[in-house]
Amino acid sequence: MAIDYCISYNILSVFLKKFRSEVLGMLLEEFDVDKYERTIREEGREEILELAGRLLEQNRLDDLKRMAKDAEYRERLFREFGL
Repeated sequence: MAIDYCISYNILSVFLKKFRSEVLGMLLEEFDVDKYERTIREEGREEILELAGRLLEQNRLDDLKRMAKDAEYRERLFREFGL
Protein backbone atom coordinates (compact mmCIF):
# COMPACT_ATOMS: atom_id res chain seq x y z
CA MET A 1 0.00 0.00 0.00
CA ALA A 2 2.86 2.38 0.77
CA ILE A 3 4.31 1.93 -2.71
CA ASP A 4 0.91 2.51 -4.35
CA TYR A 5 0.38 5.62 -2.20
CA CYS A 6 3.73 7.08 -3.21
CA ILE A 7 3.12 6.38 -6.88
CA SER A 8 -0.35 7.93 -6.79
CA TYR A 9 1.01 11.08 -5.10
CA ASN A 10 4.02 11.25 -7.43
CA ILE A 11 6.54 10.55 -4.66
CA LEU A 12 9.47 8.79 -6.32
CA SER A 13 6.90 7.41 -8.77
CA VAL A 14 9.30 6.84 -11.68
CA PHE A 15 11.74 4.99 -9.43
CA LEU A 16 9.03 2.95 -7.71
CA LYS A 17 7.42 1.95 -11.01
CA LYS A 18 10.78 0.77 -12.33
CA PHE A 19 12.00 -0.98 -9.16
CA ARG A 20 8.72 -1.93 -7.48
CA SER A 21 9.63 -5.58 -6.81
CA GLU A 22 13.06 -4.73 -5.40
CA VAL A 23 11.63 -2.06 -3.10
CA LEU A 24 8.89 -4.40 -1.93
CA GLY A 25 11.47 -7.08 -1.21
CA MET A 26 13.54 -4.67 0.83
CA LEU A 27 10.50 -3.54 2.80
CA LEU A 28 9.48 -7.10 3.59
CA GLU A 29 12.97 -8.38 4.41
CA GLU A 30 13.39 -9.13 8.08
CA PHE A 31 15.87 -6.90 9.87
CA ASP A 32 18.57 -9.06 11.45
CA VAL A 33 19.40 -7.33 14.74
CA ASP A 34 22.13 -9.82 15.62
CA LYS A 35 23.88 -9.30 12.27
CA TYR A 36 23.62 -5.53 12.66
CA GLU A 37 25.13 -5.63 16.17
CA ARG A 38 27.96 -7.92 15.02
CA THR A 39 28.75 -5.51 12.18
CA ILE A 40 28.83 -2.52 14.53
CA ARG A 41 31.12 -4.33 16.97
CA GLU A 42 33.47 -5.36 14.15
CA GLU A 43 33.69 -1.78 12.87
CA GLY A 44 34.50 -0.61 16.40
CA ARG A 45 37.26 -3.19 16.69
CA GLU A 46 38.77 -2.07 13.41
CA GLU A 47 38.81 1.58 14.57
CA ILE A 48 40.47 0.65 17.85
CA LEU A 49 43.08 -1.44 16.07
CA GLU A 50 43.79 1.45 13.69
CA LEU A 51 44.23 3.82 16.63
CA ALA A 52 46.45 1.35 18.49
CA GLY A 53 48.60 0.88 15.39
CA ARG A 54 49.09 4.61 14.95
CA LEU A 55 50.01 5.06 18.60
CA LEU A 56 52.53 2.22 18.34
CA GLU A 57 54.03 3.73 15.18
CA GLN A 58 54.66 6.93 17.13
CA ASN A 59 55.90 5.01 20.18
CA ARG A 60 53.12 6.52 22.33
CA LEU A 61 52.85 3.57 24.70
CA ASP A 62 51.50 5.61 27.61
CA ASP A 63 48.67 6.88 25.41
CA LEU A 64 47.98 3.31 24.26
CA LYS A 65 47.71 2.10 27.86
CA ARG A 66 45.50 5.01 28.87
CA MET A 67 43.15 4.67 25.90
CA ALA A 68 42.57 1.02 26.80
CA LYS A 69 41.05 2.08 30.13
CA ASP A 70 39.68 5.58 29.54
CA ALA A 71 36.84 5.90 27.00
CA GLU A 72 36.86 9.71 27.07
CA TYR A 73 40.59 9.81 26.37
CA ARG A 74 40.14 7.23 23.61
CA GLU A 75 37.54 9.48 21.93
CA ARG A 76 39.96 12.40 22.14
CA LEU A 77 42.61 10.29 20.41
CA PHE A 78 40.13 9.26 17.71
CA ARG A 79 39.54 12.95 16.99
CA GLU A 80 43.28 13.68 17.05
CA PHE A 81 43.91 11.03 14.38
CA GLY A 82 40.75 11.77 12.42
CA LEU A 83 39.25 8.36 13.00
